[in-house]
Amino acid sequence: MQEFRYKARNKDGSATQGIIEAENEQAAASLLISKNIFPIDIKAGAESSLSGFSFGKKISRKDKVFFIRQLATMTKAGLPISQALSTLLEQSTKANVKKMIEQMTRDIEAGGTLSAAFGAFPETFTKTDINMIASGEASGKIDEVLVHMAVQTEKSYKTLKKIKTVFIYPAFLTLVVIGVVTGLMIFVLPQMEDLYSGFDVQLPIPTRILISLSHFLARYFLLVILIAVAIFVSLRIYTRTNETGKYIWHRFKINIPIVGKFVQLSYLSIFTRTLSSLVASGVPILDSLKIVSEAMPNVVYTDSIMQVRGKVKQGKSLSASVKEDELFPVLISQMIGVGESTGELDSMLKNMADYYDNELDAMTKSLQSLMEPIMIVIMGGIVGTIIICILLPVYSIQNFVKK
Repeated sequence: MQEFRYKARNKDGSATQGIIEAENEQAAASLLISKNIFPIDIKAGAESSLSGFSFGKKISRKDKVFFIRQLATMTKAGLPISQALSTLLEQSTKANVKKMIEQMTRDIEAGGTLSAAFGAFPETFTKTDINMIASGEASGKIDEVLVHMAVQTEKSYKTLKKIKTVFIYPAFLTLVVIGVVTGLMIFVLPQMEDLYSGFDVQLPIPTRILISLSHFLARYFLLVILIAVAIFVSLRIYTRTNETGKYIWHRFKINIPIVGKFVQLSYLSIFTRTLSSLVASGVPILDSLKIVSEAMPNVVYTDSIMQVRGKVKQGKSLSASVKEDELFPVLISQMIGVGESTGELDSMLKNMADYYDNELDAMTKSLQSLMEPIMIVIMGGIVGTIIICILLPVYSIQNFVKK
């Protein structure tokens, strides 16, 4: 499947444009016609603009959150989309955001839809965003959909910030430990070795091992750095471009002791909130599950959601399908079951998303309070071991001096 950018006219003759996935141009055209959209031009690839305008970098998550929230507020107040965009354009101070809004305004004023205007910026707006807008346009509830979208975007942004907050401190301390150990091995230990060489004593085995490592690092320091960087880059490429490597890495992330539980909670929050927003926007459940699977940042969850979708397509209920997958807690299947029986699936999913967000908040605080003492103990243990190995010969030297 590949993406095609199209210009077309609706059944009533109004202009529209957007992005569609298909095997080839002919398949894309057939798919559009089946939706009563009659293509004028279809091009492969994802250019930045239908008019050939070249855009700068994508906008930040923070700017995206602000843009959607402001747009939702204005449309909820009754402002037409084009007027709301014009107002946002006047308020915007960042060049890349202004360029984006200018192009969106031109597309809307030319008769295009808001979903097509969003679709012109795939580097900023996800398929979830575009499908939610399209469903809101079809149902005539674009203001409500934008509010849902604003809430979801804000929550996703906060979830990502929580994840970064948990891992920034350990990463910083790890770098500090590496720096301190490297300094001791390359600069301090050689000086101590010169001191010990003045005495005719045999150094303890731990000290001799440490001195050998010090010699190796001093001689091959740049080579060690290059090898470490090469291994890191190779693993990163392998886990990002190779499907097997990506699956192994993503499976490992959710199984790391303590931290894995936190990662799982973040994925469950994304799953429930995204699915809730899509269902509330009127997107069919099969389409919603496909969009959610693509929105998941972990391929293990992507595969599981697609398996759930396959079972739902065969006629099973969503709750029963989710219950059979070990990645989803029993609580989720139970709440989905309640939602299906009461016709309030979107509300139940939203409640579950809020529940997981609260769990994430509590776990973030717990992990932050745990990480500091754990990392300090590890750091102290490593540095302390090196210092003990350096000082061990002092006892042998004292005995030599007494003799």
